[in-house]
Amino acid sequence: MSRTNTALVVWFAALGVMAAAANGGNQEPAGGRGRGAAPGAPAGRGFGRGPSFDAAAIERAKPVYEAQCGFCHGADARGRAGGPDLARSLVVLGDTKGKELAEFLRVGRPPAMPAFPGLTDQQIADIAEFLHERFEAAKNRTVSDALASLVGDAKSGEAYFNGAGRCATCHSVTGDLAHIASKYDPVALQDRMINPRPGGRGFGFGRGEPPPSSPRSTRTVTVTLPSGQTFSGKLDYVSEFVVTLIDDNDARRTFTRNGDNPKVVVTDPLQAHLDMLRTLQDKDMHDLTAYLWTLK
Repeated sequence: MSRTNTALVVWFAALGVMAAAANGGNQEPAGGRGRGAAPGAPAGRGFGRGPSFDAAAIERAKPVYEAQCGFCHGADARGRAGGPDLARSLVVLGDTKGKELAEFLRVGRPPAMPAFPGLTDQQIADIAEFLHERFEAAKNRTVSDALASLVGDAKSGEAYFNGAGRCATCHSVTGDLAHIASKYDPVALQDRMINPRPGGRGFGFGRGEPPPSSPRSTRTVTVTLPSGQTFSGKLDYVSEFVVTLIDDNDARRTFTRNGDNPKVVVTDPLQAHLDMLRTLQDKDMHDLTAYLWTLK
């Protein structure tokens, strides 16, 4: 669990703050969309109004999760050497009441991720409740001091920025990042590294950030049918099983997916940040934050 760290918790907390601020504290955080409060369930804690969770479902989920998933992802779902932190999983973050999670678990992603066809709908729904609660628990830890994340080495961060991190291939400290530390505190700097697309489902807009339709953040997709016919447009939704796009006439088109049929090519101007989320080390994040904080 070497990549699960204080910086990630700070990132989760920052997301909660922005979502609450953008919507007057009424938007439900990611993982809680569409979930009604279970009778007697405790309210979410932390920033704004967090979702409530079904305590009975979570208790039912624990032995099933530990037996089926814990050996790779850890008993708390925060990751182990054999598997990633599920709080970073795009499947979990995009899940609603176990629907997307069920689709994924029943086919898996061989060879690393096996399928679990024996799990019932109720068991998967319970596991989804458990995973969303784990996400909220990490996100809602109170950040008492925004400067607490400044524990890295700025010179090492500069070396990472210009070297292994490849940040300089897209950004310039005299251009788009000039005086960046005068615009954001350390918490927000870390968030912008890992959540460059504010306004995504479950998140609020960050102050001064482009809406999802901005050319700076819009993903596009091209779908090629077996016949050779192609459809292109703005990406609305994509999963292992379906892709939806909005074409130039604002018409929404949805295609079911079966492996590589049809062929789907997504172009994301922010893909480098999403890739970094999967590989960023604790030290790199702290060092990079310390370096960006010098750019005032």
